[in-house]
Amino acid sequence: MNPDEWDLDRLPKPLRERFEELYTMPSLQRVRRMLHIHVADALDFDEVRRSLQPSTPQSVYFLEMDLEALETVLAEPQLPGTLLGLVEGDANMGIDHDQTDRGAAVVLREIADMLRSVIAEARRG
Repeated sequence: MNPDEWDLDRLPKPLRERFEELYTMPSLQRVRRMLHIHVADALDFDEVRRSLQPSTPQSVYFLEMDLEALETVLAEPQLPGTLLGLVEGDANMGIDHDQTDRGAAVVLREIADMLRSVIAEARRG
């Protein structure tokens, strides 16, 4: 379901406000939120993938927004330590091979690939 088809006026005001908040959230904040929700408590990438599985047609849209935010964060210059902080802090994942922003970008790209795959599977139905 496309968000343009949603009848947001029928939602209670707190839900409409929450939707607007999510829709307008800056990319870096949105990535942090996604990592906290889907990655931080996972034991491995299989568990992350299961957490990302959409439960409703609407949740696919939010996963797409998360992917767009992650791609934006990876594409735009970030302050030194930002990507490493996302992985080691927000995602609660240790990096063994390269404890730098470059190494963290590798992990974040893997999460982006996983998001793409989950979204594609959901779209195929």
